[in-house]
Amino acid sequence: MNKSITLNHLVLYLYNETELTESVMVQQAIDHDEEIAEEFYSMAAARDLIDHSLMHAAKSSINSILCYAMLTAPLHKKATA
Repeated sequence: MNKSITLNHLVLYLYNETELTESVMVQQAIDHDEEIAEEFYSMAAARDLIDHSLMHAAKSSINSILCYAMLTAPLHKKATA
């Protein structure tokens, strides 16, 4: 990997947290260095998988939360009354 581009640069660039000059430097490195490009796209794929899993909770998880809410809601009403 290019010594001037670190994993930290790639993470910041992935999340649009870089200044314009740094963004240009990182994008050029991605365009011209196969190892950097592979690392960047691997990180982007991992981020997308995480984002997808966070947005689509399992039905069993949602049902557990709803059941818990129904069980504790009457208790909450009694405590505040």
